Amino acid sequence: MTATAHSTTTYRRTYFGLWAVATLAFVALIAADYPLVGVGVFAVGALAATVLQHRSQTVMFDERDTTVFQEAGANTVAVVGLSSAVAFPTLTALWALGLFDWPPWLAHLAWFVTGLFALWGLMLAVARAKR
Repeated sequence: MTATAHSTTTYRRTYFGLWAVATLAFVALIAADYPLVGVGVFAVGALAATVLQHRSQTVMFDERDTTVFQEAGANTVAVVGLSSAVAFPTLTALWALGLFDWPPWLAHLAWFVTGLFALWGLMLAVARAKR
């Protein structure tokens, strides 16, 4: 059975829709104080999307998608990096001057960004080692 452009589009929309609904339900259920239900719903949605991708007769992603994903990833890292390079030193200077107090969520965000760039650096080293 050959896939048509219509069926490929339908599969891709379903795939992304499953991830989107699973993520939104996860966040909503956590906010509604049902975190374990949120985890369960997310797991079911993620599993359904993964099964759809692997069992589908259509080619869901090809080299064009790879190029788009690479550009989107590079742009995301650039935006997060540049905004962090401005925001965190500015906030640190304001904190040192007594004009700003670090709320806990912002400290967590700073650690997340640090972890993100540590992971990116590791993946960069792995990619370079492969060449």
